[in-house]
Amino acid sequence: MQCPKCNNDVLANPVGFTWWGGLIGSKIINHVQCPACSARFNGKTGKDNTGAIAIYMAVVGILSFGLLFLVFRGI
Repeated sequence: MQCPKCNNDVLANPVGFTWWGGLIGSKIINHVQCPACSARFNGKTGKDNTGAIAIYMAVVGILSFGLLFLVFRGI
């Protein structure tokens, strides 16, 4: 995949850990980083992952809230 920012043809590196997805989130949405300019993008489409990151965080937040609700409710 060619970097959308610098048009570098070098193979992008998978991102291992992010503040928003930990170790799993970046693997789920195929988040990669260009070794030349450090731009981060989707490794399959070459597009920005901002929308996917927002959806991922919303889903994780809703699931976490639901789990906490069940725990504090006494199930």
